[in-house]
Amino acid sequence: MAKKEFKNSSKEIFPFIFEEKQYWLKKARATKPNKIQKFFSIFFKFELLIPSLYKTSKEALEFESSKLEKFKSMGINVPNVVYKYEDFFVLEDTGESVYSYFKTIEKDMKEEQFYYFVDLMIVELAKIHNLGFFHGGSQMRNFTTKDKKVFVLDFEESFSKDTDIKTLQYRDFLLFLLSFTKFKKLNFQIDYVKIVTKYKELSNNKNFEFKLKRFSKRLSFFIKLSELKFIKRLLGSDVLQFFKLFKNLNLS
Repeated sequence: MAKKEFKNSSKEIFPFIFEEKQYWLKKARATKPNKIQKFFSIFFKFELLIPSLYKTSKEALEFESSKLEKFKSMGINVPNVVYKYEDFFVLEDTGESVYSYFKTIEKDMKEEQFYYFVDLMIVELAKIHNLGFFHGGSQMRNFTTKDKKVFVLDFEESFSKDTDIKTLQYRDFLLFLLSFTKFKKLNFQIDYVKIVTKYKELSNNKNFEFKLKRFSKRLSFFIKLSELKFIKRLLGSDVLQFFKLFKNLNLS
């Protein structure tokens, strides 16, 4: 059944139904570092610019599926790998992405509802970090929700063995925070300090907060510049939200 679905679809990731249950098929695909990101990483020591390693499609499939199986055995909420073949693997359905769910109810979302899911995502991310691992792509789109539970997926990214694990974990949390800047229609202000505090309570990482504040201070000039009316008109909303995030962290 899975092989037939694999042959009949041109999509890299797609759902299919088998015996009245939904599953997701993910085809093997190579991972490549972003060339621009790799270039700038030479000159700027910024964690988000750390380039990922190149892997062939088969190497990437084996890396991700093995990581999913390992995390499952360690008690992290990840989807079960129900079938693996040389060109694809099949995952159980763990619902829609938290990002998509939030976007559909963004205007009417209650603050308590928002932080309920944020806390669940932080629990899973902290589990990964406390066990000495990293996610690699910890944006909100890579967390799914089903039956009021949260699951983590998409573990394709890997990095040089010379990269310190704490650096990769800090990168994870920074990616996680930045994914919240996509929400612009909420009827409440996101309390980033609250999110940072929750992660601090649950994780073994103690110096990440200092690194966040240090980076926000380095951005202070640009943050002030972005608040000028004529500059605001030139900057995109994502850039403005990025500066707003670090302004909040700087004031904490």
